[in-house]
Amino acid sequence: MREKNLEYTLDWIAIQELVAEYGQAIDHGKDTGDWTRWERVFTPEVTSDYSRFMGVPPVTQPRAVLAKFGDVSLECFTRTQHATANTVRTEFKSDTQATVHAYAEVSHFFKLDGVPQEWTLVGRYTHEVVKTDKEGWRIQKVTLDPMHQRGNLLGLQFVQGKRLGTP
Repeated sequence: MREKNLEYTLDWIAIQELVAEYGQAIDHGKDTGDWTRWERVFTPEVTSDYSRFMGVPPVTQPRAVLAKFGDVSLECFTRTQHATANTVRTEFKSDTQATVHAYAEVSHFFKLDGVPQEWTLVGRYTHEVVKTDKEGWRIQKVTLDPMHQRGNLLGLQFVQGKRLGTP
């Protein structure tokens, strides 16, 4: 357990900002096509585990590859909104490593035959974060554990790679 001093507080704030930036940067990438902001929340090599809802195994890859995956996964949506709640818990393992648990409600908007649709995923993110010498706190591993879904479940199929007009 770390001593709760000024350095602890500054690290805690930086981690809170990092977790909030994770979701905000995805929405920014979707809105602008510029995914470099999302890339910057990760270590150069990052493990992503979206297996519980996407049906793909966890993978370790360069952060630029993960950003491209985000872009492709969300291409069917007109907008997204990642509403990340206050961090549920930050558990420091050392001065340079922590595990962060945060709830999120992620809305995905799309049109079907011109009619606005929404698919929302409610879940819990677990971020394994490390403090780097050059970039400060960064996400080394992200896991999304879905708890509930609502709306048009075609959105889930879109995230999993289905496209209209394909088998």
